[in-house]
Amino acid sequence: MVASKTFCACLLMCLAVYGCSDLFVSNPEVNQNLDDFAVLTQLVKTRYPFLQFKHINWDSLVQAYRPVVAASKGDEIYPVFDRLLAELHDGHVKILTEGGGSVETYEWPRLVDDKTYNPLVVRKYFGSDLRLAGNNNMEYGILPGNIGYCYISTFSEGNGTWPNTIDDVLAHLQNTEGLILDVRNNGGGGNFTWNTIVSRFATTTITYEFYLPDGSTFFTSRIVPSGAIQYRRPVVVLMNGASFSAAELFPELMKQIPAVTTLGDTTGGGGGSNEIFKLPSGKRIQIPTSYFRRFDGTMIEWNGVPPDIYVAQTIDDVDQGRDKQLERAIQVLQ
Repeated sequence: MVASKTFCACLLMCLAVYGCSDLFVSNPEVNQNLDDFAVLTQLVKTRYPFLQFKHINWDSLVQAYRPVVAASKGDEIYPVFDRLLAELHDGHVKILTEGGGSVETYEWPRLVDDKTYNPLVVRKYFGSDLRLAGNNNMEYGILPGNIGYCYISTFSEGNGTWPNTIDDVLAHLQNTEGLILDVRNNGGGGNFTWNTIVSRFATTTITYEFYLPDGSTFFTSRIVPSGAIQYRRPVVVLMNGASFSAAELFPELMKQIPAVTTLGDTTGGGGGSNEIFKLPSGKRIQIPTSYFRRFDGTMIEWNGVPPDIYVAQTIDDVDQGRDKQLERAIQVLQ
């Protein structure tokens, strides 16, 4: 009993003098930031397809950022990686958070500046409400003069089935004199969506390719005419600087169809196809690892896809309740 009391007294004295944390030795936190940095920089060096095209000296950037990474602890690495990946000037490059969100490391100026599409202004041109389809990813209706209209807000596949509802849209619009497909401010998505929609307008097989960083072919895809309804009347595709990624390849594919005219402004300039990678710590990043070109061989990355008919549109136009691009599309179809 005496020994026990003596031990307790000593323990209390130690707690008072040193504090609890000094009594127990724990393993120091393992800082994996340098490991993450090594894997990330190697991925960009070997898999990212635009270093040479953009004249980026990646090795010098790695040397410049390494001491900053070494001095970073824990989540301090996130803004460091954000700045490093922003050096790629690529709207596709992202840091993915644990909660499922994402951080875009670079805001491409065209995506930020082109605010000339306003769906509320578009609605003023219709005599009735627009209908919805495809999990509300498409809205459509008939303009005065029997001109069909369909806005496609995204090419993201979601559950993978909604693009097939383009057949419902075309069933409603099949007797129109012409059709406007609007992909302004569409941020892109997956190839199943654009393939499905393009196939409803294609008259012959359309072949396109994705390329690896060394310029070799990654894979070849073919779009063949298909679907319950084939729309064969004139079509205008509306596009602008906030049409990005898949919403750039889409008008480029539609251009290969004789009855199609593209109209508006040059697209945003995001020509990469993405892949997600996990770093040693569990952090994840998204970078393009292959890319697509225009049919004339020009890179879509940074260059975008120009329209057949350029129509300038300003914020002042929108503020005044006018959509000049839509108006010109109606004129073309009339």
